[in-house]
Formats: sequence, C-alpha cells, structure tokens
Amino acid sequence: MSDLLAVRNRDLVRLIRRIFPRARSVSVEAASERLVVVYRARVDDAVFYLRLAEEPGQDMTTDALIVRRLADLGVTVPAVIAAETAPIELPLSYMLTTAIPGSSLGRAGTDNQARRAARSAGRETAIINSVEVAGFGWIQRNGKHRLTAELDSYGDFVSCYLPDNWPGWLDGVFESPHLDALESLVEAERSRDVGAGRLVHGDLDVTHIYVHDGRYSGLIDFGEMRGADPYFDLGHFLLHDGETRPAQLFDSFLAGYGEVAALPDDHREEIRISAILLGLRQLSMWLGPRRGRSPRSRLARLRVAELANLLDHKPAAQQRST
Repeated sequence: MSDLLAVRNRDLVRLIRRIFPRARSVSVEAASERLVVVYRARVDDAVFYLRLAEEPGQDMTTDALIVRRLADLGVTVPAVIAAETAPIELPLSYMLTTAIPGSSLGRAGTDNQARRAARSAGRETAIINSVEVAGFGWIQRNGKHRLTAELDSYGDFVSCYLPDNWPGWLDGVFESPHLDALESLVEAERSRDVGAGRLVHGDLDVTHIYVHDGRYSGLIDFGEMRGADPYFDLGHFLLHDGETRPAQLFDSFLAGYGEVAALPDDHREEIRISAILLGLRQLSMWLGPRRGRSPRSRLARLRVAELANLLDHKPAAQQRST
C-alpha cells in the first residue's frame, strides 16, 4: 500500500507541476483521513485543494461547472483553477480549487460572530437551492451542462437506502411510537409531489461554513451535491445544529435563507420532515448490509437520539433522558 501511495503522490505532484509550470516548490498531502479523494497542494506560498473522482468514469468537470455557476450567482465558493476528464498523469478525473480563507465555524469565532456567519451562509444556500436539477439523488458526474441526478422521482429519493423489508434492521432500534411515526412519514412522503429537484450542498453544517477574522468567508466541500427537495440543506443544518458547536445557529441560518427565498407558512414543519428523512436514510445506510455498522455504535446511537428528538418536535441535539 505504501508503494501505491508513493506512486500516487508522485503522479499528483506531476499534475500540479503541469498546472503551475513556473512553481518553485510543490507538495501534495491528504487533506484528511476521512476524505480520501481530497488532497492539499502547496505551490510555493499558496494552498490549493485537489479533489479526485471517487471512481473511474466520474467526470469532475461537472463539479467545476457547478462551482463556477454558483460563483457567478454570487455564492462565496472556492475558485476553480483547473479540471480535466482524463488527465495524462492519473486514471481519475480531478478538479483543483483555491482554498477558502479562515477556519470552520465549528470552533472559530464568538457566538455572535457565528450567528452572523450562519445568516450569511443561509443567504447563499438559498441561492444554491434555486438551481434546478433533473431528478433526485446524487448528481451524475457526466461532464454535461444539464444537471441530472440518479433517481427519477422524489418518492424513490425518500426511500433510497431504506431496507426492502421495511422497517427491517431498524425494528428494535427505535421505540415503537417513533418507528410507527417514521413508517407513516415515509409512506406519506413517497407519494408527495415536490416539483423539480433542487441543487443542494448535501453536507451543510457548521464544519463546512468558514469564517476569517470573525467574518463569513465562504462554503467548502461540495463533494456530496445532489438533487433533492428544496428543504434538504435546511434540514441537514437542523439535524446537526448543536452537534459540533453548542450554540444553536439554525434560526440564524434560516433567517438568512428567508432573506433570499420565499418560505411558506408551514416551512418549519417541512424542514423538520426533510431532516428526519435524510437522517433516517443515512442511519439505514450505516446499519445496512454494505456498511454493517452496529446499532450500538456511537454514531448510530447519536443519530437515533437526534431523530427521536425531531419526531418529538425537540431540538435534535437535546440530551435525551435514559
């Protein structure tokens, strides 16, 4: 494995040197242990981020197209430096971007600064969600200008990752009233018409909102973009609010969102439902046969508690009595 990594690193350095032929020094390192396809490239005194496709055949020029489009719409995102479908140095497509200055809102800044940054992020998220996608689910990285997703209908999106023998492996994980409520919610949402899919960040919480010198500096990590219902990003933020940073920031995020997008009278209920559904899908993926995670694992127990809180109309991060 170490030899493979060494070869890969040399190939990545070759790629970066081709992009920056006048660079005096170039180094490439994994950006984190979790994001195995994201690398930090240091070119002289500048830092860039290199994202590779997760598998052969995926075209990262789709991501570059979306990020550039969002920048044109006024969203504060990393600038795309380069993207190629089939680079000569690698067996995978890639996209290279600048770095957003500052650090994650998960820990940076005072609570007042965090609320202002969350409001700014909410405004820009509403812009992202205004972009239409044909279908629902993961964005198809096909290099085409028309954004398409993997699933045809919202009903398919609602139930993706849920066990075929519903509730399957979730039976016994939740208390009976909560499991009954989840079954009813899924059944109702499967037949609901939400219109066209909307582009969503897909993993939006305080860890992907950046601040610099106490001010909002932008959004990072668009690797989980998908077509979804219009409340997906709001629901994701609600589900994770208070999880990384104790201060509750959802109301600030929602206030900023509402400055850009008109929200119906029942928007908080729609957001709660979206949060429950996305949390349920993720839990089902963790516990399903592909991942095989134990229901007693820390993450699974945390998610069950968050979903139970939302079903009880409580903040997701609220401590539950045992």
